[in-house]
Amino acid sequence: MASGYGIRGGIGRCYPFYADFKKCMSQRDEKSHPMLCFAEREDYFECLHGRKEHKMIADIQAQERVMAKQGRRYADQEKELQKLAAKGS
Repeated sequence: MASGYGIRGGIGRCYPFYADFKKCMSQRDEKSHPMLCFAEREDYFECLHGRKEHKMIADIQAQERVMAKQGRRYADQEKELQKLAAKGS
């Protein structure tokens, strides 16, 4: 929370990121481009919403599914090769 207090009292989990963003914005004048504080804003929003984290988890899970399919395919091919090798002996 931007107030600095968390849901159970004490400091909020994202307040340090908000404080960094607020500090950056306060150091800029009105003519400065707001994108100068983009990194701080991005960190604060990631803490609030976790979109990058969710996307990364989804990407990892998708890659795990692909690797599992490939693993099954390779296991099936290995079995076929073993059968062929047994017939050839």
